[in-house]
Amino acid sequence: MNKIRGIIILILVLFCANLYAQEVPNSPQAQTKVSDVNGDGKADVTYHKDGEFIGKVEMDTNYDGRTDVVVNAKDGKFVSAQADTNHDGAMDKEFSDSKSFNEWLNANHNDFYEQSNSRDWDLTLMRF
Repeated sequence: MNKIRGIIILILVLFCANLYAQEVPNSPQAQTKVSDVNGDGKADVTYHKDGEFIGKVEMDTNYDGRTDVVVNAKDGKFVSAQADTNHDGAMDKEFSDSKSFNEWLNANHNDFYEQSNSRDWDLTLMRF
């Protein structure tokens, strides 16, 4: 039941992210899309795509306008993540696997867990 719920949430997140994301051109191959998690009109999640896949996701989890979580990907798959847990501008927590990152994100920033395609961090499904 939880697996089905997770799949449904993932599909809804991808659908909503595609509806509400704005494309900002950077270069012919690099693209950026943003998502507004809390509905305040400001970008809270930024997806950076270079070529075919998303290579980095940046999140502002405390809505102060500064990135405090960065997810790095290769070929659309999770590689690592860093978080600024005390919001002092320096990344102080590292994640090398998606399971521990997902657990931390779900426990500390559940609104971002559901909005950021983090179930398995397969970012190849998002279309720009």
